[in-house]
Amino acid sequence: MPNALPLGIVSGTTYETSQFQLRPGSRLTFYSDGVVEAQNEKGELFGFERGQQISTRPAAAIVEAAKRFGQSDDITVVTIERLATGQESTIGHIEPVLAPA
Repeated sequence: MPNALPLGIVSGTTYETSQFQLRPGSRLTFYSDGVVEAQNEKGELFGFERGQQISTRPAAAIVEAAKRFGQSDDITVVTIERLATGQESTIGHIEPVLAPA
């Protein structure tokens, strides 16, 4: 994605910025390298293509898919959804999903 910002930011570095607006009903999902770097028993990576295929699913479903594939790193998935005018959120609160160490 043009102007993509890494999650790990280096002090003193200048980053190019861009702006956009989410339309009502749109969703934006961010996930860490723990998703795309999950490896199955054959050593195959989950990869960007699989990540893109499941990127429209809820954050918890993305986490579960990576865990089932073969999680070896921490996983963070954040989804931001813009609700339509007058629509109320169905999320009461957010709880972290932690895999056993």
